[in-house]
Amino acid sequence: MPRHARIHFVSLRSSLVNLPISIYGPLVERSVRPQGLAIHLSLVPSENRPERGKKEAYVGWTGMASASSLASINSVNGDSLGTIEIDPQYAQALGFLQGDLVEIGLLHDLPYAKSVGTEPVTADDWEIIDIHASHVESTLLSQVRVANIGQEIDVWVLGRTRVRLTVVSLDPTNKSKVLLLTTDTEVSIAPKLHNRQQLKSEKVSTKSANTDDSKGKIKSPPPPSVQPHCLRVIPSRVLARPFAVHSGSELLGFVSPITFTKLTKLSEPLENDTHVKAHAKRLPPPTDPSSGATASATPDPVPLVLKPGEKEPTTVESGSIYLGRFEGIPNGHIVLPTTVDDIEEWDLASVSVDTDSSPLLIPSDKGSTSTVKGPPPITNFLAGVDDILTRCTEFCIRTMILHSTKTSVRGVSSLLVTGRPGAGKTSIVKAVSKRLQENPKTYAYVHYVDVTPYADKPVSTVKALFKYWFDKAAWHKPSILILDNVEHLLKAEEEHTDSFRIRQLVELFVYLYSSSARSNAPNSRGIILVATAPSASALHPLLNSKHIFSEIVHVKTPNKDARRDILSQIVKDRLQLADDMQEDPTAPLNYTYIATQTEGYSATDLQDLVARAVHQSAIKIAMDEKPALLTQVDFDVAQVDFVPLSLRDVKTQKSDITWSDVGGLKETKRVLRETLEWPTKYGLIFAQSPLRLRSGLLLYGYPGCGKTLLASAVAKECGLNFISVKGPEVLNKYIGASEKTVRDLFERASAAKPCVLFFDEFDSIAPKRGHDSTGVTDRVVNQMLTQMDGAEGLDGVYVLAATSRPDLIDSALLRPGRLDKSLLCNMPNFDERKDILKAVTRKVALAPTVDLDEIADSTEGFSGADLQALVYNANLEVVHSTISLNIDGGSSSREEETPLEYTTFGRSKDKAVSSKAEKTALQKRLRQIQTSCQTNKGTGKSEKNAGILPKKQHVIHPEHFAAVLKTTRPSVPIEERVKLDRIYREFASDRTGELPVPPEGSGVGIRASLG
Repeated sequence: MPRHARIHFVSLRSSLVNLPISIYGPLVERSVRPQGLAIHLSLVPSENRPERGKKEAYVGWTGMASASSLASINSVNGDSLGTIEIDPQYAQALGFLQGDLVEIGLLHDLPYAKSVGTEPVTADDWEIIDIHASHVESTLLSQVRVANIGQEIDVWVLGRTRVRLTVVSLDPTNKSKVLLLTTDTEVSIAPKLHNRQQLKSEKVSTKSANTDDSKGKIKSPPPPSVQPHCLRVIPSRVLARPFAVHSGSELLGFVSPITFTKLTKLSEPLENDTHVKAHAKRLPPPTDPSSGATASATPDPVPLVLKPGEKEPTTVESGSIYLGRFEGIPNGHIVLPTTVDDIEEWDLASVSVDTDSSPLLIPSDKGSTSTVKGPPPITNFLAGVDDILTRCTEFCIRTMILHSTKTSVRGVSSLLVTGRPGAGKTSIVKAVSKRLQENPKTYAYVHYVDVTPYADKPVSTVKALFKYWFDKAAWHKPSILILDNVEHLLKAEEEHTDSFRIRQLVELFVYLYSSSARSNAPNSRGIILVATAPSASALHPLLNSKHIFSEIVHVKTPNKDARRDILSQIVKDRLQLADDMQEDPTAPLNYTYIATQTEGYSATDLQDLVARAVHQSAIKIAMDEKPALLTQVDFDVAQVDFVPLSLRDVKTQKSDITWSDVGGLKETKRVLRETLEWPTKYGLIFAQSPLRLRSGLLLYGYPGCGKTLLASAVAKECGLNFISVKGPEVLNKYIGASEKTVRDLFERASAAKPCVLFFDEFDSIAPKRGHDSTGVTDRVVNQMLTQMDGAEGLDGVYVLAATSRPDLIDSALLRPGRLDKSLLCNMPNFDERKDILKAVTRKVALAPTVDLDEIADSTEGFSGADLQALVYNANLEVVHSTISLNIDGGSSSREEETPLEYTTFGRSKDKAVSSKAEKTALQKRLRQIQTSCQTNKGTGKSEKNAGILPKKQHVIHPEHFAAVLKTTRPSVPIEERVKLDRIYREFASDRTGELPVPPEGSGVGIRASLG
């Protein structure tokens, strides 16, 4: 007799129903088991909703009564009909609504199904089933009892995730197309991918029903009786003790004793050398979105065949191993000395022990013929960065320990390593990650990513990569995620460029990796982000405001000792690779000297320098066929025209002026050498100085007294990079352009350090503030103040300024810390003038009768430039007298030359040389040939007999100096000299520079502001 009841929604999370109390009572009295009962539900048509049509479904019984039916009976106004309880999600999939009236039929004699073919409704359902196949297999019969072709069955994974399957085939076939599920039923699930490449239901049904192994039925290993455990695979090379290699064909795996006990769950302990059979399956890691050929490269997925009666998965092929115990392996980890199927290092593997198989006894002293040894360790020698390595490693370990005390961590703990290009940031982060990978406290997985190739990728691709990098690190945690050159993706916004894409990428990065994101950030427990960039300012300001990076470590240029160690290690590695080359035993390389000559070189520059030196040695060997010896000369040749990485975009000046070319100014030269040359030459002594060293000098004095010449000598003699700036070229009419020029100058100098930044005509760009109507120079002075002694300070950059009017310079620039000391380049006295004359006349020929003391005495009031002009004019007088002698009828050397006789043959007479110019050119060419032949043969013939006169040298005599002195006057008049002398005395006596307003009028010192 059919019964009626109303649908009532209850969250049962299964494909079963609770029957009304009127049906439940008789079934219990007759002891009807739920496993053998099927329930047929058909919708009773309603006059209010005739459009719904006929709906029916076959479901299973939970064995429970409907609680809502009992409540309706007990109520005063209760409905006479009972209620049947069903899960709301499953009811809606079947087409039933809350309160629907259904007719209930009980089916007692349905046959049992041998196999059921199903397919997921969506690709997401397939992915969930594929990951949780073991759980679905063990809980399927508690959620599904009846299968009907074309009807949907729902399974809840872990009690919270719903998976929808559609029944496509049944075996054996039945007229009613309804069968019951038992412990002997195989449930086949066809794969369904996101690219819509699905297998046909007929093939799935054929595969699931076929029992022949040769036709491709997926057979499972013997059913294990112990639940699988998820273990993390660590490589054997990170452990201190080697593993034994089994001589048999069995593959071995090792776990800790505690993990071994949890896997086996044996009541009686086994011997230490006993290995139990187990099955290992690799759990699929996150998919890399950047690999375009993922679908074609991976094999087609095969259907899952579940046996609901088994407690473990029996359909996925897994690698068979023999599991043993090993001290030193952390709990929850497994070591596979040899490759097992597709399981790779640091993967997650599902391991289950097969208790039905007999254990294998492998004695440690007899079963091994050798030990598993990894590849020889690669020693990455990093000199001068021990404190940085220790600081980064301690930060990561401290963060990992802090994460271990929490169940959830919001936001990724991040470390930023900064430094200029070539400083070794990548080598440092790789060395730190290697330490953490081998540290027993962490055994961290390392995922290295160079983000440079992704700088021009679409935003959608980069977003997927951000998610993949995080998922990859979370899958293998504890893990270190290295993002190298992160400034290419998250760089600071620039002017006159479209910064919308940059802001979008930064927001996406913050959304996933920051703890201050608005949405719920994922759990980043056990994940540390290590990024590299040139500087923190090169990254977007939003990263700093969101506190992405917990700590910032700056990598400086290696000092002298570090460069020496790096050079020695690089040369040692090179010579190990080159068997036919060695260091010269008689003259070993002086690494300290090479380190002194490579100031400002980064580790990359030193590596390139050694490569060039080895190349020079190889060229020398190929040409001379001598023994392969690496000598100091090779390094000297290699350093010629070698430009370090930091200077390749910086324009520096070269000079040929030496200290010997600068006459006089002995005190000034001494202070310059103390300030600029000594800190580099005697670095160890100055490094112990507790005070700030002098870094700025002002050269002031009369025009032509050698201020610029001293700067040129500094560029040559002090061994520092030299950048010269002419004062007026800094000023620009556009607002902000002048200040930007100053910033760029100091940035160039900082990149080229140790460097001297020389400002000529300093008073033109740094006058007293408040005297410029446009305010341009005021802003330039403010920028100079912040650059020379700002919060960041100057390290390795020396400022050298030259001016004739120090009273016009702003007083704030003259205080200690900026331009620390002012040096006066005074008018030379008698001794200094003599010294200058000696320095200048070294390049010309003087007659023995020339008396420099007499000339120095007669040049009172002459500056250094005047004395140089005096010598040059005297030399010019000699040239003029020689030319005049030849023009006025004197016998020239050309006329005195005897023509060389020659014979012409093999040429017609009409084409013979005829013009005088052609004859002269031919005679000149013949004399060159004759000279070269005499030089090569070493003939003793005199030049006179050969017809060649010696080259005459222009010699300066006293009368030439006397003639020039009659017309030469000092370039600085006495009036101007007196005025400048008064200014210099006031400036020296009052260093604050608080003088009256610069003098007006037509005298010396009048200035015009930029306006």
